[in-house]
Amino acid sequence: MLLALALYLAAYALCLGVLWLWRINRRHERPPVAPKLLRGPGESLRWRLQRLDDALLLHAFGAAFLPMGVFVGGLMLALNLPGDQRDAAMLGAFVLFVVTLLFSGRWMLRKFTLRRDCHIGLLGEKIVAEALAPLTSEGCRIFHDVPAGDFNLDHVVIGPTGAFAIETKTRRAGRALAGRRPDEIIFDGNQLIFPWGEDTFGLDQAIHRAAWLTAWLRDAAGEPITPVPILTFPGWNVTTTAAGTEVQVLSPSAIPGLVRNRPPSLTPAQIDHIARQLEVRCRDVEF
Repeated sequence: MLLALALYLAAYALCLGVLWLWRINRRHERPPVAPKLLRGPGESLRWRLQRLDDALLLHAFGAAFLPMGVFVGGLMLALNLPGDQRDAAMLGAFVLFVVTLLFSGRWMLRKFTLRRDCHIGLLGEKIVAEALAPLTSEGCRIFHDVPAGDFNLDHVVIGPTGAFAIETKTRRAGRALAGRRPDEIIFDGNQLIFPWGEDTFGLDQAIHRAAWLTAWLRDAAGEPITPVPILTFPGWNVTTTAAGTEVQVLSPSAIPGLVRNRPPSLTPAQIDHIARQLEVRCRDVEF
């Protein structure tokens, strides 16, 4: 009986693996003409989600099969032992089954949490992209998920009033402390005051991303421009109580106003030149 169960599980795993490989290989089919596309908002997160989804079925089966396989193997071993050792071996198999089950459960929980985080991050990138879209009719060029070595710039806006490097952070709401609004983030110039506490989440990263873009615009595009670092939190009301800060912390809907209200600094020719360089860098999405 146990041998039949083990053989069934092995055959099931083999069939599942074959179907998964077929699904992956099927995606290698391409039309005769397959131009590369510009990166969309959250392109890196979209690809990460796709890889997680591709492997999720195998992870789920492995998490279910491993404890059962350990238990069945332990029982088969115990049944072949003398009677005075059989009880101890069966108890050991059960303990090992419980440990493996807990390990597999934690493994799957991490996978589901990672997928949930990627999904809400992708949604936040799309919210910001939608808020930026009206700027295209005002002479601005917008690029998303710009690759920059080991990281990406979430959004880059190039327009008559300059360059803007936008870092998006999508955070879930938590329990608010007394006297604080549950949907508001306050930036006092040094730290971010969330409903549940204070930290500097994303501030240094936004400045670092803008510094990278400054160097790239100088070296690759030949333009001595200093982009404005912007940190935005989709779904939150953001209030800034300090002026003249190095990084602008805004809600997505407030970004177009900041872009419009700065003094003009780039000519249409400069905008086109920078946009061509960014387009070359961002056009890498295969059909």
